[in-house]
Amino acid sequence: MAKLLKRSPHFGQHVAHGAKNFFDFAGWEMPEYFSSMAEEVQACRSTAVVFDGHAMGEVYITGKDAHKAVQKVCVANIKVEPGRCFYSSLCKEDGGMFDDLVVFCIAPDNFLLTVAAFNVHKTPGWIEKHIADMDASVCDLSAGTTCIEIQGPKSREILSKIADIDLSNEALPYFRFRNAHVAGIDCLIARLGVTGELGYEIFYDPGYAWTMYDALVEAGKNDGLMLAGNRTVGMFRLEKVYHIYTREVDETTNPFEAGLGHTVNFDKGDFVGRDALLSIKRQGVERQLVGYVVDSDPVVITPGTPIEIDGKTVGKATFAAYSPTLSKTIGLGYVPVSHAEIGSQLTVVHDSGRLSAKITQIPFFDPEGARIRV
Repeated sequence: MAKLLKRSPHFGQHVAHGAKNFFDFAGWEMPEYFSSMAEEVQACRSTAVVFDGHAMGEVYITGKDAHKAVQKVCVANIKVEPGRCFYSSLCKEDGGMFDDLVVFCIAPDNFLLTVAAFNVHKTPGWIEKHIADMDASVCDLSAGTTCIEIQGPKSREILSKIADIDLSNEALPYFRFRNAHVAGIDCLIARLGVTGELGYEIFYDPGYAWTMYDALVEAGKNDGLMLAGNRTVGMFRLEKVYHIYTREVDETTNPFEAGLGHTVNFDKGDFVGRDALLSIKRQGVERQLVGYVVDSDPVVITPGTPIEIDGKTVGKATFAAYSPTLSKTIGLGYVPVSHAEIGSQLTVVHDSGRLSAKITQIPFFDPEGARIRV
């Protein structure tokens, strides 16, 4: 039976602007590419791209105990600093990651959580269950909100043409947000993104989707702006090692295995999963997410592909593909901690044969994060 897919408010514009093929992304019919992955990646690294961020969810926690509620469900320390964003996980009682998201502190009694696309159907109820005894409300506004992203070295220059606020690094630093108007549309502009470049996420009423889309395209027409498909967005995430839920992280994965232990704050007090995570930290983990370079022609390695060391299956790949930025096949996967050192040799058991790979430093692209903070 064919699966019924939902369509983003930007879908019609994707078609009008020549999107090439569509695919199922978390239940949404999203464009694969507009030109090619190589061209879209190059545009993002040198000029700018625009792409559809509608699939993520927008969940608000409001009320007198809103901050207390956010602190209970998040493993990170979420501070009361309006205008600031925080990356965190929501973990189950056993330490498994239920979701990973960004928290926006809008006011002391109002927090926005942008939940992973694959979890929009489950996260609001999970949060509500865990804060039921607090004076706080959970409101899922995913259906009434959309997001479009502009990313790349020229994104500030392009967006400034149609935004009514100062977008300089001093006025809007990385991981901060402000309310503004873009092309006359009331919106929230966040200095965030998954590309590893200077960039912005724009949240607004989906009724203005076509107007916003065309305004961004028009603003960047003389600056090399390109449209990017969601397959290309997946490559950005791979190059920067921004985890994808259901791939690098899920309910069977804890933050310490995934290289996200730095986001867990035990000093802030109690939170869901604290005891389990504290035990995991003390005991150490048995496996670790690593990056590797594959010694082969361009190839795609799908989630779950076995990884061998010395002829023995020891782990699994989460994903690997040819990087247009780095001109080589790069990938991620979980292996035992004892075999996770940089330089260690791996064998990926691919359908095309046994592929030699070597563990390398991650993120693969701009490991110091300088490009996102300009």
